[in-house]
Amino acid sequence: MVWKYTSKDFSYSNPIVVGETVYAGSIDGNMYAFDAINGKVKWKFFTSTVGIESSPAVSDGIVYFGSNNGFFYALNAVTGELKWKMKTSSNVSSSPVVANSIVYFGSSNGVMYAVGAKTGSLIWSYQTGDVIAQSSPALSNGVIFIGSRDGYLYALNANNGSLKWKYSANGISMEQASPVVDNGMVYVGGWYDVNDSGIAGSLLALDEVTGKLKWEGLKEVGIGGRLFVLNGLLYVSADDGYFHAFNALTGAELWSKNILPNGAGAAGADGLVFVGAGGHKDIYAYDARTGDVKWKNSDMSGISTSTPCLVDSRGVIVRR
Repeated sequence: MVWKYTSKDFSYSNPIVVGETVYAGSIDGNMYAFDAINGKVKWKFFTSTVGIESSPAVSDGIVYFGSNNGFFYALNAVTGELKWKMKTSSNVSSSPVVANSIVYFGSSNGVMYAVGAKTGSLIWSYQTGDVIAQSSPALSNGVIFIGSRDGYLYALNANNGSLKWKYSANGISMEQASPVVDNGMVYVGGWYDVNDSGIAGSLLALDEVTGKLKWEGLKEVGIGGRLFVLNGLLYVSADDGYFHAFNALTGAELWSKNILPNGAGAAGADGLVFVGAGGHKDIYAYDARTGDVKWKNSDMSGISTSTPCLVDSRGVIVRR
């Protein structure tokens, strides 16, 4: 352990590192900026007592994130000063994507938004059939992918919000689904049946262009955590209590570990993959291909459900 900071509440928000600053939100309602070297708080910005679940994105000196108070925020990354905020009609636990001076994010009012990164002005919006909760958008080749409680994964034109295709998960909620796009495939996990029947979702691999199903795994297991792809391998924390590794092209399972990950996402580089074992209060480093344990750290005092942010010796993000 190099350093740790203890707040009065827990955090779903995934950290991001830019230069020598770590940004992360907390259920205590604050967005924090920490010194990456020693963990001291550089600044914090309070939104409301209902907390922050959204993970921040940083671009051109601005930190973007949503709050459960229904607002989406843009802050000066150095000072924490408010640049602008935008009100939606429900909580914003979806994490943003920033590209080409546009910020993309979803809200629990079921709307996918594209707004100007500098001004917060609305460029377009798309109304899905139900809640967009912690489903965070993925952007690839000019297309935004986002999931909704209505049981669909949507592919939207990033420029104007028009629908390119939508994939039906047969009544399984996609409100927690944060898709990952790699090598022409969209990988996404289904959560649970929208009608509370108890039926759980599966791991899906879809064609990026057409939305057609290529393969399905972990049938009726339920997946609420983020997916991660590295060098042709797909990693997923599932509701069966296991952390799984798959061949991303074929869907063949390579290995799994019973670590009770509680939806924690993974990051990796240099032949290693890192993930928090929420139920065991550990963080693991696995051999990416074999699943052999390289090391584990048990210094965490609480359950980890966030995704690690991995940086190199220069402070540049390797995988998030």
